[in-house]
Amino acid sequence: MNNKGFLFTESLMGLYLIGIIAVSCLPILNTALGNIKKTKDKMNMLLIAESTIEQIKSFDYNWTDEEYIFDMNIEELIEIFIVSEAIAIRLPFNNNQEYDYQCIIYKENSSKDLWKIQVEVASCQGNKRIKTVDLLTFVPIPKKR
Repeated sequence: MNNKGFLFTESLMGLYLIGIIAVSCLPILNTALGNIKKTKDKMNMLLIAESTIEQIKSFDYNWTDEEYIFDMNIEELIEIFIVSEAIAIRLPFNNNQEYDYQCIIYKENSSKDLWKIQVEVASCQGNKRIKTVDLLTFVPIPKKR
């Protein structure tokens, strides 16, 4: 009895089933990878916003090291905040492709001892899924000693 044709049909059927399974799994994998990238971008944006707020909050005039938020010295930023009642500063100043994100820091005086600081971080690549990450906090005004 000749079984060659039957073996060939079984092989084609197996390849067909493997192809159907692969085609149905590829969109799921693609969506999962997209969600991982989206989560990574959002976490990076949140990290930048939180670290910006923490740098402003923990600023001390007695520091000897120069601290920077993007391309701006933190001491210069604090001086601009002190002389302005309300201001918005977009960082980095130069819009080159060195940075993946841009940051807008909104400051207004809440009382004589507190600033209301809002930090908005957006992607420079034009990520359409995550527009911005916004954080709002109240920060004590640093005092010169």
